[in-house]
Amino acid sequence: MLRNIAVRRALLLGVMLQLFQQFSGINTVIYYSATILVMSGASSNKAIWLSAAVCTANVVFTFIGIVSVERLGRKILLMGSMIVMMIGLTLLGISFIVIDRSSQGMLTKGVGECIAASDSCYSCIGSDMCGVCSNLVGELMCVSNNATELVKSTCEGGIVADGCKTEYSRLAVVGLVVYIMGFAPGMGPLPWTINSEIFPNWSRDTAMSITTTTNWVCNSIISQTFLQLTNAATTSGAFFIYCGITLIGMIYFFICLPETRGVSLEHTEELFSSSLTFIGLKTGLKRKEIVDNEVD
Repeated sequence: MLRNIAVRRALLLGVMLQLFQQFSGINTVIYYSATILVMSGASSNKAIWLSAAVCTANVVFTFIGIVSVERLGRKILLMGSMIVMMIGLTLLGISFIVIDRSSQGMLTKGVGECIAASDSCYSCIGSDMCGVCSNLVGELMCVSNNATELVKSTCEGGIVADGCKTEYSRLAVVGLVVYIMGFAPGMGPLPWTINSEIFPNWSRDTAMSITTTTNWVCNSIISQTFLQLTNAATTSGAFFIYCGITLIGMIYFFICLPETRGVSLEHTEELFSSSLTFIGLKTGLKRKEIVDNEVD
């Protein structure tokens, strides 16, 4: 299969579609949406309902992709999808920077091992071992989740490991929704759609197995590394990294992804048989020729 240059190019494109779909951070949003909202300042109960709203947006905007895929074409829809995703990821990154800065000064002090995490309310709840305590005189303190019973008894409502209330929490919700609005109609379904179209019949089963495996391996990597990434690069840094990966993917697809709309499965192999390097940029005439021949 790999000896055929057209199949080899198509397979690389199919693998990249699945890789960038996952490394754009989608399953951090799906799996950790409630956690992200808690980090942004929402209460635990509120975060659960808001994450349900995010998932609902995913379903609704998927139907836009169903309607648009034949009207706009695969490539235009994918490019537009990734642009909106980058806007959403940028909003998420900015929201956590603003939330962190706005929560500075909210805490009166830190206690024991949580002194280092008491610069802001956000940094306190972002620590695995600390939480926020509102004492009997209304002071907010950063204390250990394993604090003594004496310390816990002075905290009204106990030691809270969820949201620091801030007026900028809504910005994170908007970022999540915008991201999903971009992903659902394009980068969500299109890797599967395009992969089903670019391989000739004799190689489709093996090629689809390889691209599907890529998707699930990348899914596992991205979902297992999100929390470690937020600790290493901060939450805002993690979303900016996903935004950068999405930008790289968009540039790659702009160069290397040919439009397959209107091309039959029997003739898609011809799109990848060209000796031209930048097949996505330079196969427009080739595609038109193929479509015209099919019509004739």
